[in-house]
Amino acid sequence: PIPSVTPLPTEDIDDEKIKIDLSEAYKSTRTSLLFSNINDGCNVLAFTSSVSGEGKTVTCINVAISLAQSGKKVLLIDSDMRKPQVAASLRLSGAPGLSEILSGVVDIDELSCVQKTEQEGLNVISSGSIPPNPAELISCARTDKLFEKLTAEYDYILIDTPPSMVVTDALLYKKFVAGYVVVVRSNYSRADVIQKLLARFEQVDARVIGLVLNDKEQKHKGYGKYGRYGRYGRYGKYGRYGNYYNE
Repeated sequence: PIPSVTPLPTEDIDDEKIKIDLSEAYKSTRTSLLFSNINDGCNVLAFTSSVSGEGKTVTCINVAISLAQSGKKVLLIDSDMRKPQVAASLRLSGAPGLSEILSGVVDIDELSCVQKTEQEGLNVISSGSIPPNPAELISCARTDKLFEKLTAEYDYILIDTPPSMVVTDALLYKKFVAGYVVVVRSNYSRADVIQKLLARFEQVDARVIGLVLNDKEQKHKGYGKYGRYGRYGRYGKYGRYGNYYNE
């Protein structure tokens, strides 16, 4: 199933058409990632946004599902240890997870916390118990050992990280990732905030491989201007966004 970012009205709407459009949009994003100039081996990608509410997690989940549907072996890691959502979205057990691995509660060599999903080829490491020090955990030596093990086992590793204008967790993965995917939301994200976010990544030489424009209204005959889904592109292409509202 392809979860949607925003609930849509049900009257006079072709639900099957919306599902097809959503699926095709994520397949388009998948294709863009597959043809991006990234690693020959395992590709580790971090998904982030500027602030909360831009659809970062649901986009990351759907891209992971789409990659798995193409025959890739995919691992999705919920690294938003302050506000985790992946396990609940996929109806998985919430713990143990990443925080238990990095704190030493779970042995890295066993990785008993890797969970299978209903989608063949897609596994998940949930965030685990919410720790008091997520950034310190990510910075520890066990993270190096974890990715050394995981990159030998998967084609793609997708990391759902917290919003990058709020905390710095995403940048702590810089040495592990092939690049960052930034999710922005139509009529929500602010252009100046996105520009500051991209400048922050450039300052530390962190590679942003593209943006996903999320919650974009599409006009479809027969059910109005609904059908919201993501769109992928090089970040230099986007200069304007809609108004930004705090949750």
